[in-house]
Amino acid sequence: MFNWRHPLSAPASRAVIACSLALSGAALVAGAVRILPWLLDPNVPARVALPFARGVAELAIEAAVLVGWPLGWALAAHRFAERGEARAMMLLGESPAKAALAQWRSAIPAAIVLAIASALGAIDASAPGRMAQDLITQGRDACAHASTPSTYSVPFVDATWLCTPGSPPRLYGSGPGSLHAVVFTAKDARIAGDMRRIELDDARFSWPSKAFPIDVHAKEVVLRGMSPWAHASNVPAPLRAFIVVAAAAAAALLAAHACLTRMARGTFAAVLVGVSGPVAALGLMRAMERASAPAAAYLVTPIVAALAAVMAALLAVALRRPRA
Repeated sequence: MFNWRHPLSAPASRAVIACSLALSGAALVAGAVRILPWLLDPNVPARVALPFARGVAELAIEAAVLVGWPLGWALAAHRFAERGEARAMMLLGESPAKAALAQWRSAIPAAIVLAIASALGAIDASAPGRMAQDLITQGRDACAHASTPSTYSVPFVDATWLCTPGSPPRLYGSGPGSLHAVVFTAKDARIAGDMRRIELDDARFSWPSKAFPIDVHAKEVVLRGMSPWAHASNVPAPLRAFIVVAAAAAAALLAAHACLTRMARGTFAAVLVGVSGPVAALGLMRAMERASAPAAAYLVTPIVAALAAVMAALLAVALRRPRA
């Protein structure tokens, strides 16, 4: 039966809150640097920029709580063991595993916030792409009614409508990522919900190389490699929330257990064990999002988080062994 007044519960709750708030602040500042130029751009309507800002905030909060929960438990368990309280509880018959499981009360707020941020991120995954698509449509419509040669810039996608009276509008831009040197024009464009893919109609590409200049014409082209602005949309919101919470819970339990058993000694070892699981989970999920992996593949995320925490604990043990 769980202990509702375990001496580690209050310190664990405070540590989770402190770590999550600190990481959230840092992540939100980093996200604001990315989105602020567009929020201040008078050419970008607020209704268009808001989904981008919301997506960045949801991603920042999800990552902060996912890391802050196991890190908070690891640091609290480390201090609990350093003071000798963990040994005293073991002498009273409580195992480290039971002590770690007894901290479930401190996990409830973190699990709720993490589930909400993850679910909202999955639901809002297509909002940035829809807004960018609206901008492209509005620019094309305005370009079609232009009475003088003019241009309409399309924020977020680094493209511009070229307007010439009596001629169909043409979209001019550059390729994503390593293809930035390749310029293109197209009759129309369609943007994926998370902005990782752009489909072009009647596209012409030009590569201004001195040795071998290249000009290509294609009826339909798909550009991939764009940086995603939100979570992958191929994972249902409830499933994503469950996977993220399960990964954080597994990493937190194993990190706390490693510190209570003194496998991880010292603040550095506690931090290493605390962050290894969630960082591995985040890296795996981002890789699967970019690869458009099926939803079922994400179920391995909690297992990977647990294995990463175990490996970090074993590494901490190996690093403190005296050399022969």
